[in-house]
Amino acid sequence: MMEQDPIALPDQDRSERPPPLPSSSRSRPGWFRPIHLLLSLPWLVLLGYLTHTAWFLCDDAFISFRYARNLLEGHGLVFNPGEYVEGYSNFLWVLELAALWGVFGLRPEHTAPWLSVACTVGTLAAMLWWTARLPGLPQRRLVGWMALGLVCSSATFAVWTPAMGLETRQFTFFIIMAVVGLTLYPERHRALLSVSLSLAAASLTRPEGPLFAACCFGWYAVQRRVATDTWRRDWRSVAWLVVPFVMLVGAHFLFRYAYYGEWLPNTYHVKYVRPWYEAGLRYLLVAAVETGLYLLVPLAILTLIRNWRARRSLVFVLPLLCIGLHMGYLARVGGDHFEYRPLDIYWPLLAVPAAVGLVHLSLWMSSTVRRFQPIATWYLAAGPQTCALVLFLPVLFYSGAMQAALLFEGAKIDKRVHRTPYTLDERNAGRLLTVPGIPLLVTISNDLRGRLIPQFIGVRFATHRNFAAMLLSQYSPYQNMRQGVFPSDALAIMGSPGIKSYFLPDLRVIDGFGLTDATIARNPVTRPNSHRSLAHDRRPLHRYLAERRLNFRSHPAETTVDEALERALYAVQVGPDLWLPFDARRPDWVAARFKQFTYNTEAIRRFKDVLKTARLLIRDPFNVYLDGRRLLYVKDRCAAFEPSIFLHIIPRDLINLSLDHRQYGFESHDFNISPRVPSLKRPYDCVATHTLPDYPIAALRTGQHDQESGSRFWTSEFRFAVPEHEHDGNLVQGGARAPRPPSA
Repeated sequence: MMEQDPIALPDQDRSERPPPLPSSSRSRPGWFRPIHLLLSLPWLVLLGYLTHTAWFLCDDAFISFRYARNLLEGHGLVFNPGEYVEGYSNFLWVLELAALWGVFGLRPEHTAPWLSVACTVGTLAAMLWWTARLPGLPQRRLVGWMALGLVCSSATFAVWTPAMGLETRQFTFFIIMAVVGLTLYPERHRALLSVSLSLAAASLTRPEGPLFAACCFGWYAVQRRVATDTWRRDWRSVAWLVVPFVMLVGAHFLFRYAYYGEWLPNTYHVKYVRPWYEAGLRYLLVAAVETGLYLLVPLAILTLIRNWRARRSLVFVLPLLCIGLHMGYLARVGGDHFEYRPLDIYWPLLAVPAAVGLVHLSLWMSSTVRRFQPIATWYLAAGPQTCALVLFLPVLFYSGAMQAALLFEGAKIDKRVHRTPYTLDERNAGRLLTVPGIPLLVTISNDLRGRLIPQFIGVRFATHRNFAAMLLSQYSPYQNMRQGVFPSDALAIMGSPGIKSYFLPDLRVIDGFGLTDATIARNPVTRPNSHRSLAHDRRPLHRYLAERRLNFRSHPAETTVDEALERALYAVQVGPDLWLPFDARRPDWVAARFKQFTYNTEAIRRFKDVLKTARLLIRDPFNVYLDGRRLLYVKDRCAAFEPSIFLHIIPRDLINLSLDHRQYGFESHDFNISPRVPSLKRPYDCVATHTLPDYPIAALRTGQHDQESGSRFWTSEFRFAVPEHEHDGNLVQGGARAPRPPSA
């Protein structure tokens, strides 16, 4: 005889076998009565408030938007017409956005967040249906209410409710639908078909979909073995579950290979270089500390154990199996660039078993405290529901407090600031630090984030929001520009091509990090993991960009020609009160391609006046001038792609160097050609500047090199004479103070 559950509710018949699978009764589930929906309203209001605080679109979403635009314009699923590269990893999402745009005229930057909100509503509804229909669930109404609270109070879940315009929440919705359908109705063929279609839709939405499908198929096989006590298979049921998934996902793989010539999306090659377990484990650990996974997972495991002992049920094995295997995948790839985006599926999967675990824990405590007086009197008078709520409150607080503090801290930061702080301290979390245990958790979280974010892992939402807000303010006016402005052979490179390329749709663009470029995505990465940047490791080789004939650089929109020429050498009017500032390698190419343009001759004249008064230090491919404490690297004409410049600053006293640089004896800097000089925003075609430190300098060593291979193209050195007396750290040459020319 099966061992009885010692924590079963009083009104349960202990001799009763597990109830049969739910029938097709038309009666409304008890949880969906108006009073219970009213009690859930505060959670929904809280989620809405947190979502409003975190609402924005990220730059990466606009890459998918550009693919949708090109599909509607007849160019196909491409980033640049004629270049067949799968620079997206959300096939179904792109098709949906294109369909809404083509049929209803709804632009993706407007529809994508609300489509994610609709998926959020579906996710919450599926989770509540799970609690209403799951057989043998104790205190199901209380469990549903607590599960809804755990999800809606999560600031991380709120960040991905609009999903930054990405497909994250849609993927979560399809996975939750599959898990709920498979655990509630494992013997219904129609339900198995729906599960198969949900898993296929998830796989077409995100590349991780097949991993969760494998979890569901494996769980189903084991569950059938436990239910029937035999490995005999019902092949019809297996076919309903597996065949539709295999057909749809297999068709997508065949389409990908036929259309792009690859079995995997180009983004896979960009983001996965080699195993990176040290970063992946840190990513999961900081997520566990901030989001309360260290509480939710043990509660879910408790539910699994109690459910197995009482009913030999594997219902709660499936969500934990999905999460466990997915954590292993994340640990291998090093986490994710965004703030816990891959973990979005965890909260709805864990909320229900964690809430059931709280009920089980309260019932276990009721059987334990009977031995003690007067605690037993109070506890039994309060009832198991009240005791479950008492346990629920600290779990709710510790799983959501740090998330909320970081969310509101990021929301307060000015959107014009690109880089944002990522630490909690007395200044922004003073009261929170008075709660027992929180200071230790905050210390761990600050330390891990301080290690991960410089490597572009788990970057906070505020950083993405501020960066996207800056680009939108600069480039969104171009949506009103006339078409046909850019020559067909104009080619630009952009490090963050989403927003820029979307609002400049006719411009051919190379993604500097390789997301939409098959060649850059496969460039070798020789740097060790300690010096890597997740999803930003691949860099273009100068030979490749020279072969592509890179020749154009666009700038933010301006309303007047004078403002445009302050940004760039050239400007062309592209609409009423709308000017496009741009730079190009060759003036003759500009004259041949643009019928009407304006050229900034005044900037060149003023810059030449600066060079007349500056001191020439080095004459090489780049002539290096000293203008006060500012180095000017000047070249008559840039190549199609200029290798990075390195600069070694050797001080007269090593005490001026940081501890990291003292072992080398010099301060090292690497920078790309960025033609910006103070007081002249865009002075010349090929200029780089660098401000020298204040301490006395003995020598400068500089040149150009290939960061990947380490090979140097040229190297020059300039030594400053040591004066008889120190002169307050000023640069000196030949025993006399270097002249300080007037500014431009």
